[in-house]
Amino acid sequence: MLSADQVYAYLKTVIHHSPWSKNYPTIPRGGENYARLRIKQNNFSPWVEIDGDWGTIVFDFKSSQILENVEVEIQLSTKDDESGIFKTMKIQEKGSIVAISLPSDYYNNPDGILTVRQESEKHLKMAQSLNLSRENLPKKFSFYTGAGGYGSLYTDVEIWKNELKTLRTLGINGTSYPWNAEQNNIYKELGFDRFVTYNPGNPDQAKKEKELSEETFSKIQAVVIADEPGNYGLYQIKNEPVENFHRFLESKGLKPKDFNAKDWSDIKPLTDKKEIEKIEYNWGPKYGEAARKTYYWTIRYTEHMTNQYFKNITNSHEKQYQPGVLTFVNYTDHPMILGGMMLPGSPDWFEMGLQRATTLMWTEDWMYGGIRSWGNGLYQRLGFLCDILRNAASKHNQPLGFYNTMDGEDGIRMKGFIVIGHGVKIIDYFYYGPTYSATENYWSDSISQYQGVAKVIRDIGKAEELVYPGQVPKRDVAIIYSTTEEIWDQNGAKGHEKQYLHIALAQQMYHADVLNEDLILERDLSQYRVIYFTDTRFPIAGLKKLKTYVENGGTLVMMPGAGEKDEYDNNVNVITSLLGTDIKTISIEKPEKTSIILNTSTGIQSDIPVIVSFKKAEVLGAVKDQILGKFLDGSPAILSSKVKKGRIIYYMFMPGHNFFSQVQEANPEGYVKNFPEHAKKIISFPCEMSGIKKQIEISEGTFDANLLISEKGVALVLVNLGRDPIASANFKVQAQGIKSVTSIENGNLQFKEENGYVYFSMPVNGLTDIVMLKK
Repeated sequence: MLSADQVYAYLKTVIHHSPWSKNYPTIPRGGENYARLRIKQNNFSPWVEIDGDWGTIVFDFKSSQILENVEVEIQLSTKDDESGIFKTMKIQEKGSIVAISLPSDYYNNPDGILTVRQESEKHLKMAQSLNLSRENLPKKFSFYTGAGGYGSLYTDVEIWKNELKTLRTLGINGTSYPWNAEQNNIYKELGFDRFVTYNPGNPDQAKKEKELSEETFSKIQAVVIADEPGNYGLYQIKNEPVENFHRFLESKGLKPKDFNAKDWSDIKPLTDKKEIEKIEYNWGPKYGEAARKTYYWTIRYTEHMTNQYFKNITNSHEKQYQPGVLTFVNYTDHPMILGGMMLPGSPDWFEMGLQRATTLMWTEDWMYGGIRSWGNGLYQRLGFLCDILRNAASKHNQPLGFYNTMDGEDGIRMKGFIVIGHGVKIIDYFYYGPTYSATENYWSDSISQYQGVAKVIRDIGKAEELVYPGQVPKRDVAIIYSTTEEIWDQNGAKGHEKQYLHIALAQQMYHADVLNEDLILERDLSQYRVIYFTDTRFPIAGLKKLKTYVENGGTLVMMPGAGEKDEYDNNVNVITSLLGTDIKTISIEKPEKTSIILNTSTGIQSDIPVIVSFKKAEVLGAVKDQILGKFLDGSPAILSSKVKKGRIIYYMFMPGHNFFSQVQEANPEGYVKNFPEHAKKIISFPCEMSGIKKQIEISEGTFDANLLISEKGVALVLVNLGRDPIASANFKVQAQGIKSVTSIENGNLQFKEENGYVYFSMPVNGLTDIVMLKK
C-alpha cells in the first residue's frame, strides 16, 4: 500500500462459471479485527492464495478513515514468493475499490491483465476506432443493453461513463432504469432516451422510480416481469383451492358428468400422467377416460394459472406506470430449440399472448452459425419463434421484442435481420457486460460484435421510415402447432419437424403462420391455401374445423400419425377417414436412406434422395388414393386424396427431418450455408400445386427474405443464408404504386412495375440488406 497506512482489504473474484463469484479471507487475514495485522504504508502484505479462474480480482480497501483515493502495488505470482511473479501493477484509483481484469490466457499473456479503468478505456477506443457515423440513427426502433460493475467493482463514475459512451458510440439508445439521481443525470448527459426496468410485481418500486425523476419515469418503455419463467401453475397447483380448478372447468363448459362424477367434489387435479394407467387398471375404462380428461384439463389449468399470475402483474403495472408502458416475460428458447416443445414445463406462449398476460411478446436466441452449435446453425429457427409470438399477439396487437445474444458480426447481422423481418421492433443485445463484471454472457471485448451491432442499428436507421411501421403481410400457408400434443407426448421430434418445415418453406418463399388450437378455431381458415399438420393429438373441435377447411377447398398436408387422436388421447378418425387408404404409423429406430420417384404433377422432374427418420407410415391393404411419389421399393411415399373441393396430401415419412438430415450432410463442419434444393422442394410442392403466388421471388441463392408493409411502401429485409456473394440476382416483389427502389448496400436501383409486382436486379455482396420500395 503506497498511499495509506494501517490498511486491510476485502478480497473477492468475479468468475465466468458457477458460483460466479468467490470470497476470500481478508488481506491480511484478521486485519479487519486487529490493527496490528494491517498493512503498513510502503509495505507488502503477506501472499494470499486464490483459485486460478480467469475473471476479475476485486480489492476493497479499508482503514480507520475513509479512503477517497488509493495507490497500490499488486503482484501476481504462481508461487508464494517472488520467484513466481509474472505481473506487477502500480495502480492509482479513485475511491477504495481496485479491480484487476484477467483475460482467459493471463498466464501466457500478462500484458493483457488490466485494471477495469484500463478495460473501460480500451472498450471506448475499440468503438471509436470504427469511425461510426452519428447520422440516420433510429428514432423509433429500440436497441438496448447495459453496463454493470459501477459501485461493486469501482466507484469512479468516469469508468462507467466510458462503458456507456461505448454503447452510445455503437448506437444503443436504451438501457436499464437508473438507480439514483447521479445515474439518471449521466444517462441524460449521454443521450439515453428510453428505459427498461425489472419489476416482478412490486407497486412500491414504481412509486420510487417515479420519485427519482418523473421525466425519466415517463420514458420507461417496458417492464420486465420475469426472465425465462417456467410453468408457474405446475408447481403451485398443490397450494391452490380445488374449487378454483372446478370453476375453471365450468368456464370451459364442462360438468361433473363429463368426468364420470356426480358432483365437483369427486374431481381433483391430476398432474401425473402415469396415474391414468393405474386408475384404468383398477377401476375400469370409464374411470380411465375420466382420468385422461382430468389430466388434460389439469395441465391446461396450470397454464391458466401461469397466465393469470402474469396478467395480474400486467394489470397492476398498467396502473402504476405511464399509459402505454409494455410488460413482458422472456420466454426461454431452450425447450424449443433443444427440446422441440414448450409444454408442459414452460408457459404457453400462445395463451400468454391471446389472453394478454403481457403486452409485449418476447423471447431470446442462443444460436450460433456452426452445424454443431446450439441450434445447428439454422438461424431461421428464430423466424419460427417470432411467428409463434406474432400470431399469439394477433388478437391484442402486442409488439414483439427479442434478446439477441453474443455472436460475431455475421451472426449478429443475420439473426437481427431475421427477427426484424418477422416483426420485431425492440432488440436487446444481451449482454454487453462488460466482461469484467459479467457471469457467462458478455461481448464487451468482441470488436466483431461491435461491428455487427453498429451495422444493424445504422441499416435500420436508414430504412426506419419503412421498417418501423411495416407489418408482416397476410400469409397463404400455415403450420399447426398443437400444444395438446405436448401435454401427452414430450418427444420433441414433432416440434423439430415443424421448425424444419417452417425453414424450408421460408427458403422457398412460402412464408407460414404458426397456429395453435385456439387460432385454428378462431380464424377464418379460408385465407390459407395450404396448412401443414404434424401432430397426432388435436382437439376434436379443431379436427372438425380442419375437415371443413379441406371440404371447402383447402389443402391439408399431413405427416405420419397426424390427427389420429383427440385432446383426451382417444383414437379418432375425423381427418384420417378422409383418406381412401388405411395407414399405419411406425417408429424408425435407425435412419434409412432411399429415394423417391415423384409424379410429374408435383413439378419435380428428377428422383429425390431422402433420409427417412423418426416416423413413417405404411399402407394397410390396397392404395385407393393418388400416388404422388414412390419409394425405390415401389411403396407409396406421398399420397393425395381428393376431398370434395379440397385435398389431403399425406407424406409417408417426415420431410422436415429429411430436410435437416440433408442439411447436415451438406454442411459436415463449420457454418451452415448449403441447403439442398431437392429437400426444400419436396416440402414446398403442395404450395405450388395449390397455386399460391409468391410475394417474393429471387433468381438464385438461398435467402431469408421478408416483406414489411406500410402505407409508405414496402421494406424487403434480406439475409443471405448462403453467405457467398452473388454477382447479380433478379428480384420480383409484390408491390404497387412504387416511386423508387433503394438498397442499403447498392443505392438507387432501376426497376419496373408490372401486374402488381416490382422487378429489379442487384448484386448481393454481403450478408444482409434492406431494399426500400417507396410509394
